Amino acid sequence: MSDISALRPFFLSVICTGNICRSPMAEVTFRNQIATDEFLANRIVVTSAGTANWHVGREMDPRARAALDQAGYSQPGTRAAFADEGYLNRHNLVIVMTREHLRDVSIRLTNPHTRVILLRNLIEPGLDLDLADPYYGDLQAFIECLSIIKEAGQRLTLELRRQLGADAP
Repeated sequence: MSDISALRPFFLSVICTGNICRSPMAEVTFRNQIATDEFLANRIVVTSAGTANWHVGREMDPRARAALDQAGYSQPGTRAAFADEGYLNRHNLVIVMTREHLRDVSIRLTNPHTRVILLRNLIEPGLDLDLADPYYGDLQAFIECLSIIKEAGQRLTLELRRQLGADAP
């Protein structure tokens, strides 16, 4: 008999400030990277939200969309959402872009089973580095941000495989 917990979806959220730049790029990238992994595909639900409610309901920034398109990611992101307590508590894993997001999420989150990690710690563990906001930059700033997100996503898929028992007998 299979383990019923293996059949439950694993909910992953990516958080930035306004949910129109970094987190929607990460949402699309991570969703794509997860979908190409036979073990993880159809097990992980990826969403994104912002710690501020300034842009709720808006599409991602056109420069974020252009960077994704240039990288070959044509999937749409979700419209901007607000990471309130209820939203955060529904997730197994929350990935944040900055230490400020980490603080904001930690204050709102009341589910003790939700794990929160800083995105760049996936690449450079323990350094607690922020992923700079490309919002005030040009398309190149978004492309550079996406490059870091893609690298983090590769590490994330390895971590999710380990955490969900991909190599277990």
